[in-house]
Amino acid sequence: MSHKAKLRAAVLAAAVIAATSAFAANDGPPLKITSTLDHKTVLPLRTRWLAYPNKPAAQIFEVDYLIDGKVRWIEHFAPYNYGSDDFHGHLGYLITTWLAPGRHTFTARAKSKDGQTATDTVVARVIPAPPPPPGLTGTWRRTVTTADLTKAGKEPPPGGRWTLVFDRIGAWHLDPLGSGLVNQYDVSGDIVHVYAPIQIAPLNDAGGGVSRFGHHGIGGTDCNYDGPFGSYNWSVSGGKLTLTAAKEPCGNRRAVWEGTWTRSH
Repeated sequence: MSHKAKLRAAVLAAAVIAATSAFAANDGPPLKITSTLDHKTVLPLRTRWLAYPNKPAAQIFEVDYLIDGKVRWIEHFAPYNYGSDDFHGHLGYLITTWLAPGRHTFTARAKSKDGQTATDTVVARVIPAPPPPPGLTGTWRRTVTTADLTKAGKEPPPGGRWTLVFDRIGAWHLDPLGSGLVNQYDVSGDIVHVYAPIQIAPLNDAGGGVSRFGHHGIGGTDCNYDGPFGSYNWSVSGGKLTLTAAKEPCGNRRAVWEGTWTRSH
């Protein structure tokens, strides 16, 4: 065989190998995805949104969660769940209090490692979140002391001047470092029930989260993505809000919340 013939044969063999590899990478059914929001027309204020690609996790690069076309959460590990990327079973929630009441578009988008993309879209109505009672509404401030931090876990929140804001979206606890997080809550008489953190935008090493009340990068958790849920007795007198833990498994939240707050004008 001449040198040119050998060269042509080598090129042909390389092309066959490349084509075979490409076929193997895309072998099997095309990428598809379903989610727990399928067939829902009305969403509660708090629900779990899990997505299920039809390929093994080893073949999935990431799953994005979009609301009204904007990425609001990104998952890299199964189970693919809005509001957490956690190996320890703490599945977070889709909490919709921050969305305007009415119809919204919810899309789960899977991306495979071989370049395929699949989406699952649901249009559902979001119900309005109740406002806080007038006595609790507004902005409150207090100094979290070293003594307060003894109630916290192994990774306590920072001490110093904290701000607590109750509005229709949630209870925003804003730290002295210019960040913070927001939890879903509701009020029944003199009890504030506080639930899981509200995840509005993904956080990463480059930042992210949301900006509100002069603070940036608001997001993440105080204990876990799923809470835990707690409750506080509350009372207001003379511009002072007193919060006392009735049931609070999250020590970090108790270290911040429990105490006397002064209304900020």
